Amino acid sequence: MNPRQELERLALLPNEEISLAEGALWIAAESRSDLDVQGCLSRLHALAEKLRPGIASRLSEQAKIETLNAALFHSEGYSGNSSDYANPENSDLDRVLETRRGIPITLSILYVDIAERLGLDCRGVSFPGHFLVKAFPDETELLIDPFAGQTIDIADCKARLARATKGRVPFQPHMLDATPSKEILQRLLRNLKFIHIRNKNYETALGCSERILLLAGDDLSELRERALIYRELDCAGAALSDLERYLAFKPRDPQAAALSSLAQALRKEAPTLN
Repeated sequence: MNPRQELERLALLPNEEISLAEGALWIAAESRSDLDVQGCLSRLHALAEKLRPGIASRLSEQAKIETLNAALFHSEGYSGNSSDYANPENSDLDRVLETRRGIPITLSILYVDIAERLGLDCRGVSFPGHFLVKAFPDETELLIDPFAGQTIDIADCKARLARATKGRVPFQPHMLDATPSKEILQRLLRNLKFIHIRNKNYETALGCSERILLLAGDDLSELRERALIYRELDCAGAALSDLERYLAFKPRDPQAAALSSLAQALRKEAPTLN
């Protein structure tokens, strides 16, 4: 199967019908042709079935969530990879299944998938700087940090946000809203893109940008990002096309003058490079 086509198939579905785990696996499969997506999904199913008896024996939804936390974070040993956080394999759900180490978003995707298989209402939360899970047991809300392997509260979230932004970004309640599946997959790809750009792997970063646009449609900010990646790859014509399209819709961008200057330079380069 073609991973890009499979991701596109998922992108055409409503958010509530998208399997986050499957989407994450097709993202990982683009860089490794030998990845067995269906095999990984079977492993997730087997893990859920292993945990089912312990979860089913609990009477309340909150007790079931607490039991799931204990099973995944202690018995099964899933935790955050603090010692090698920037390793791109932390973003590959198949590797997280194998190593039981990951970053907040991949551990959250795994958590949500297992919870859904067990009939528990859990959803991803794209909190600034640190992805979380929100559970809805017994008509309440419970926040879970799969990276730290613990439940947290709003005070914890406020403190984390203050540390991450040095107090520049005030906490807003909507930051803890459940995030649609397509946006979660976009965030996963943006994490990967950032790593590849930092490592100057621009071709791989371009693949991330293309898939973000596949999931998001005409995301203007991503068009700008893709233009800059194309520029690094000396694809002046493609860079100019994205940049002109962006500026046509965002003429008042604070960086419009600099972007216009770049576009002018690209017009001179395009005939010779493309």
